[in-house]
Amino acid sequence: MDGNYGATLDLRLSVADTVIFLDFPRLLCLSRVIKPRFIYAGQSRFDMASDCLERLNWEFLKYIWSYPITHRPGILEKLSQVTPNQQVIILCKPIEVREFLQNISHNSDLFN
Repeated sequence: MDGNYGATLDLRLSVADTVIFLDFPRLLCLSRVIKPRFIYAGQSRFDMASDCLERLNWEFLKYIWSYPITHRPGILEKLSQVTPNQQVIILCKPIEVREFLQNISHNSDLFN
């Protein structure tokens, strides 16, 4: 399952067989949003269309800062209610993501 769109979360959860929730600390999330703003200020990032300039606004920063309080609890509650045939994986640190991806590459039947 991909995305952070609360309005469609229930629909996506109802058909997902696996959910990977990246539950990173807010300072890490903020730094990963702010850093490219300075690196690519007034430019397009290599992974964006040429006419999409790097930008940042206070509304988005406030959303990231408040996410652990305003959105995270509801998401965790919904994830606790998935059916037994659905797999929920919560990764809280970048190292956990790297280890998870390494395990997938070494064990291709992880999701079977």
